[in-house]
Amino acid sequence: MADNLKTHTHTAYAFSRQGKKSGCMLECGTGRIDKDQNVAHVHMNRTPTLGYTGYIVLSPIGAPPPIPQPLRHDAGISDEDVC
Repeated sequence: MADNLKTHTHTAYAFSRQGKKSGCMLECGTGRIDKDQNVAHVHMNRTPTLGYTGYIVLSPIGAPPPIPQPLRHDAGISDEDVC
């Protein structure tokens, strides 16, 4: 496959829910964004075993993972809730 030969420029993070109100982003692979075709290519080499919601985000390599948004409009996430 041609896209396997291209350099991955992003780290993939998966959201893992922990409890009813919070969760964290766990590193799960790499990826790249193909601007010519408007497609993201993601290679996941692992997934969270518990609390996996299916949400994946790409962040540039070396950048910290994004802070997850609250799961409900009334639930706040504090620094202790982020892995």
